[in-house]
Amino acid sequence: MRCASSAAPVDRRHDGGIPWGAWSRRVLRDPLFVFLLVGLAVFALDELLRGDDSRTVVVTAAHQDRLVELWQAQTGRSPSPSELAALIEDHVREEILVREAKRLRLDDGDTVIRRRLAQKLSFLSEDMATLEEPEEAALRAYFEKHRRRYERPAVLSFSHIYFSPDKREDAAADARRALAEMDPEAWRSTGDPFMLGRTYAHSSLARVRRDFGDGFAAELDELEEAPHWRGPLQSGHGFHLLRVDAKSPALGADFAAVAQRVAMDFDTERRAAANRAHFEELRAQYRVELP
Repeated sequence: MRCASSAAPVDRRHDGGIPWGAWSRRVLRDPLFVFLLVGLAVFALDELLRGDDSRTVVVTAAHQDRLVELWQAQTGRSPSPSELAALIEDHVREEILVREAKRLRLDDGDTVIRRRLAQKLSFLSEDMATLEEPEEAALRAYFEKHRRRYERPAVLSFSHIYFSPDKREDAAADARRALAEMDPEAWRSTGDPFMLGRTYAHSSLARVRRDFGDGFAAELDELEEAPHWRGPLQSGHGFHLLRVDAKSPALGADFAAVAQRVAMDFDTERRAAANRAHFEELRAQYRVELP
């Protein structure tokens, strides 16, 4: 014969009078609770994976080699054991201070640090683009495309004596008289002071045009190299006596003569292009909201 149990069923309730099973199911369905739970799990996992690493400074053999290389570059010799120990201690000190500063978020909002980090990422993208040495064919193609950049313009060296219309009633006449009475040993004390100097060495016609004007540069270009004084020539400043000390004609570009310069320019443009491409790739992954 079956006997009915006299024990009453256990009613597990929390303080609000709701059965524990129903309450737990309600909590687990709450998005806020799930979000908090996931956040705590991620935080705990991060702490577990890091362990004591944030408090451990590992100085590897590569670190030591780098410290030695920097020391040798600065002093020209290898560090002594005591000097190496001091270098390592300085490295450890810097590492600890950097970690503590980051822990305190001292890098947040620091313009200098932000710019430096952006610069380092740019350098990284540029370096990735230059891992392979360019082939000579690519350098020659770059040279042909920019040939005019590597042509050497005509250059000349000259001295001049200036006569200012602002200081003289007839600067041109004074210049002609000074030419007739020229003392080759005292030419530096003849005429008036000139703010850009009395002597130009290895100057291009472009610089002469910039400093004296087109007309003066054209007349100067017609003068041959000679040890005597000529003039006067008129510029935008006044009148000048000229002595052409040396002239070198323009030279065409020769790849063999400028190959090293071409390689440097090619590398610079390749780095810039890689930096632009990398940024555009990153930029496409972001959305910018403006007020």
